[in-house]
Amino acid sequence: MNDTAIQAGPERVRPTVDTVGADGADAEARPVVIVHGSMDRSAAFRRVTEHLQDRPVLGYDRRGWGRSRSLGGADVDHQVHVDDLSAVLAELDAPIVLGHSYGALVAMAAAAAGPSLVAGIVAVEPPVRWLPWWPADDPWERTVRSAAAEGGPAQASRALLAELFGPAARLHLARALPSDLAADGASLISEMTDPTVDLPRFDPVTFPVPTVVAAGSRSAPHHREVSRRLAELLPHGRFAEIPGAGHASHVSHPKELAQLVREIDLIEEQRP
Repeated sequence: MNDTAIQAGPERVRPTVDTVGADGADAEARPVVIVHGSMDRSAAFRRVTEHLQDRPVLGYDRRGWGRSRSLGGADVDHQVHVDDLSAVLAELDAPIVLGHSYGALVAMAAAAAGPSLVAGIVAVEPPVRWLPWWPADDPWERTVRSAAAEGGPAQASRALLAELFGPAARLHLARALPSDLAADGASLISEMTDPTVDLPRFDPVTFPVPTVVAAGSRSAPHHREVSRRLAELLPHGRFAEIPGAGHASHVSHPKELAQLVREIDLIEEQRP
């Protein structure tokens, strides 16, 4: 499924799915599908794929981001992202899904809708806003709202990147085109203000898919808390803390994240 645009019908084209990992992987090994979060691209997971070279790793840029920027728009809500992933999963043989942040929420919703399509999930800090431990006024959402009101979508991008990466964000911002920051900011605001993200799309207590819910030890307190609480609710779940990592653990701690993917294989081998 390399460089193949999946058709959803005459009116909607799916994002292009690419092989993200190294060529020459064992075609018989269980594949991995990467679903990135907001302000990100599938290519940002290349460091993770370096530790998964024995298996196919697939990824795509979600609508509104990267190469799928033109597929975004006002009609794209959370369910559209879930439908896109479900279409990818339907063409594979029960892959493992590695979802980060918003992408983790998409992964869990798709798995709940079609549990037979997924072998397991590594969900990194999913923003499950309808759980009681998620703050009513999320600090990052507050930052984005304030920045957007002050300087529009481009300023919203700058503000969130500063929250995510601290001083290291300066290099990224120095290289970024103003038009790219504005486009990313528009997608970011759209995802953060989408009311359908607040709708429960799965019941954690009956969630049927083996899931490792991960969070960085240096991530925001509510991200760590919600991740830990969610894992406790899942019948086939466990919580994994990534020592020293912040929210972008796929960038800073790729080896540890790849190891969590391999853990799903072990869980599958032990299932009756």
